[in-house]
Amino acid sequence: MHPGRKKKKILKQIFNPFTKGVNHRGYTHHRTDRNEGRNSQQCRFNKRALLALALFLTGASIWFLTPASTLVAKFILLCIPIDDDIALGIESWREMSYNYPIVVRGDRWGVKSIGNELASTLKRNSEAFCSKVALDVSQCKQQMRQYQWSFEVVSSSEVNAFALPGGIVRITDSLLRRLQLTKGEIAGLLGHEMGHVLLRHSQARLLKQNLLEMILKALVYEDGDDHQESFGEALGEMLLSGAKFLGEMRFSRQNEYEADEAAFDILVASQMYDPRAVQSLLEKLWSLTDAIRQDEKGMLGFFQGWDKTHPGTRERIQVLSRLWNELTLFEKTKFRGRLK
Repeated sequence: MHPGRKKKKILKQIFNPFTKGVNHRGYTHHRTDRNEGRNSQQCRFNKRALLALALFLTGASIWFLTPASTLVAKFILLCIPIDDDIALGIESWREMSYNYPIVVRGDRWGVKSIGNELASTLKRNSEAFCSKVALDVSQCKQQMRQYQWSFEVVSSSEVNAFALPGGIVRITDSLLRRLQLTKGEIAGLLGHEMGHVLLRHSQARLLKQNLLEMILKALVYEDGDDHQESFGEALGEMLLSGAKFLGEMRFSRQNEYEADEAAFDILVASQMYDPRAVQSLLEKLWSLTDAIRQDEKGMLGFFQGWDKTHPGTRERIQVLSRLWNELTLFEKTKFRGRLK
């Protein structure tokens, strides 16, 4: 073999791995172009996937980190009749009543009579209350007359109180014995639980858990009877499936602030109770729970129910203090002589 040809062959073998896919004129083979095309398409696909993921995360952030979901739930609740709230509350209480037997002669604390007084106050002052909290004032005023309020003391080792849709309010005897509440503080506690009912917090939280799914199902809802349910009636019937979870449902801090403010407003309108009793109630709860955490850890179980369903007690005290300070001196003088 000619020495020059031999040298050229050796060089070709050495550099072959780096020149694979390149022809003798320096252009890439068509096969390599196809590979690059596939890589380019894959890159474009990844960009589209990332864009879709970014949009999804943005939407999720707006939904969960802003009031968007709350506002949507409030608008949808306007479609659900109060009769469905009442049915939901009755079904939930049926599930819970085995664990919370009603205390015979429980009204020695005045729970039933105080609750009935506050319910009458709401009916007399529905215009003022609805103007402050409702999206549809006229509908709210009509609904005020439909609630079926029931106030009872129940037997339980837990220090707790809870409310169910439609107007069922229950306070444990352990709370009443442990805290030694005044009549004004009992009124504040009942007003708070009534606030949860009136603002329909339980139903809103059930809706927000599976809002889109529930809306779609309600649009095509059929239960096999002869009555054609409206959209709101269908949602109301679907919410019944969550009845057994309502008693253990944890409200958000915003829910608690709203219920506290509702209690404050109800006591202001009552012409009998001092609205500062709501703050006094929470201060008693905070002092007692704080003492038990430090000194009687074995007793902490008594308060697990309250801590679970009523978060943020310290911050709520501060908000109530601001509500009182926002009143004028003339407004404050009206509460002299009222029950605290």
